[in-house]
Amino acid sequence: MRPAPWLIAGLLLPIVVMAQPARAPKAPAQDPFSELFDTACMQHIGAPARLQSLMDANGLTPLQPAEAATLLQGQPGMAWMVPLASGRYAVSWADDGTCTVYAEKADPAVVQKGFARLMQAAPKPLQIRSLPSRGPLSGDQVAIQYGWATPGESKLRVRFRLVTRQAAEAGVQAMASATPGEAMREQAAPPASAPAR
Repeated sequence: MRPAPWLIAGLLLPIVVMAQPARAPKAPAQDPFSELFDTACMQHIGAPARLQSLMDANGLTPLQPAEAATLLQGQPGMAWMVPLASGRYAVSWADDGTCTVYAEKADPAVVQKGFARLMQAAPKPLQIRSLPSRGPLSGDQVAIQYGWATPGESKLRVRFRLVTRQAAEAGVQAMASATPGEAMREQAAPPASAPAR
């Protein structure tokens, strides 16, 4: 997880309260980072237009491509600054369907607990799977990965990842992402057309 200079020099916008769409009974109150991840990413998996509408409804405009490039890690997509009373956050949506939330400052233990609570709230019939972390990490980073899958299916519907850092000067202390899994991508793919006769 690279430091994001845009967080340190971030834009100061009015406090934003994110609206929650109607859904199953809500989990207990969460930390602001987990709440934003739930609202922005978990409730909009596979629905970029709905996420764009949520951001528009809260008066957030997308960052310019040069500012968004760090968040999107070279992929095409969109990103927004989301300043809340608790601190500065950012949300990105890459064209591959990955939605990510970043926090400039976060308590790793609190964020990890909130993330685990969100993972346990998998909608039925999906089941949670703990996954091995991927990629090299620096000394103070902790990565946690989960997936949601239909019982009896080996392919994941959604893959979730959380990376936290203890160092206050890290630039980004928490990053959580939701990425459509193989099963969701296959379901969304257009059916192959029949060969012409």
